[in-house]
Amino acid sequence: MLASCYAAVQTGFRHLALRHIINPPHEWFDAALARQIAIHILAVRFDVPKRRIVAMQARQRTSINFAVIAIDTRLDDPMFERAYRRMSDRAVEIFDAKINKAAA
Repeated sequence: MLASCYAAVQTGFRHLALRHIINPPHEWFDAALARQIAIHILAVRFDVPKRRIVAMQARQRTSINFAVIAIDTRLDDPMFERAYRRMSDRAVEIFDAKINKAAA
């Protein structure tokens, strides 16, 4: 699921390498935003418990909570919400394709 989230978010941030989304350089706001979106999709769309995300990413729970809150706030903007929805839907499509391929 996490790989699907990162891959989907990269479609909205094509100028970023995947490694920069996973581990954003400190001063790169767009990379940090991309990672927050991936975390939000994982927590909200895939309904992964935050404590599991904490363990998966070796991050503090407060940073995961902050990511979810930050994206929830930005979703009030219609343009951001449309972009987020595209990435979120794409994450589900990627994940479903991987599951179907594994089952075949």
